[in-house]
Amino acid sequence: MRPIAAFTLTLLSGAAAGIASTAENEPTSVVEAEYAFAQSAKPLGVRGAFLKWLAADSILCSPAPVNGIASTTAGEPNGDTLEWYPAFSQTAGSGDMGYTTGPWKYRSADGKAAAQGTFLSVWRKQPDGAWRVVLDCGVNHPKPEVAPAAMKASAASTQAKTAGAWREPIGTVEARFTAAATVDSKAALKSFGAADVRVMARGVPVAVGLEAGQSLLAGQKLGTVWGHSFAAQSEDGTLGYAWGYIGDAQSERPTAAYVNVWQRANASAPWKIVAQSLQLIPAPKKS
Repeated sequence: MRPIAAFTLTLLSGAAAGIASTAENEPTSVVEAEYAFAQSAKPLGVRGAFLKWLAADSILCSPAPVNGIASTTAGEPNGDTLEWYPAFSQTAGSGDMGYTTGPWKYRSADGKAAAQGTFLSVWRKQPDGAWRVVLDCGVNHPKPEVAPAAMKASAASTQAKTAGAWREPIGTVEARFTAAATVDSKAALKSFGAADVRVMARGVPVAVGLEAGQSLLAGQKLGTVWGHSFAAQSEDGTLGYAWGYIGDAQSERPTAAYVNVWQRANASAPWKIVAQSLQLIPAPKKS
């Protein structure tokens, strides 16, 4: 998440059936879209920028998953500022889905509140060819010692387009992952994660790599039972995402939410988790 003004600081639907030509003046790559989103927060305000760039069915982690448009509309316009840029991005070979991640920095209009962290966004090309955010589920954490380098705005996918039937839909592998994570979340990440997987959780630096990711998981009180609620993939079946909840068998409410971004070299290769976001959900306040 990049926090939305007046919202809490803790903060996607399958590929479009028919993709039209890119709308006039619309970014042509996910990275260009992310920069355009960030730049629009100055003239439009943070709330206005989110309302412009979120898809109608978008999900924000706040920290529990909520509809992005409804949640953003409920907020009041103000002068808070939010700055961010993409430091890493990947796009499906079919060019209809991608994800971005990088640092964000927030400051309230009165200067009394400030925060920073790392965002994780999944983008999907809409039927009119416009890129829109379908999921935004990052975290806040202390400022890193070294800020990640910004990507070039013209960066685009270098992955070759693939065709053919999917050997394993994203929902199938996600179900296998959640079953394994319910037994042992660290072992599941080791089995399903990419070598350079990025794992993020509130309050701690982003962990890059399987060993670092497992260590981060070990420090989180997430609950034991994992179950996914939604999964979708790109048109060519090389990029996908899923989100769901984590809880305890005896609990009536989830203790956390999670997001997995999956990628594979081609439609018949094994899926690997390339990014994971963990969102602890606070217990309701007692009246």
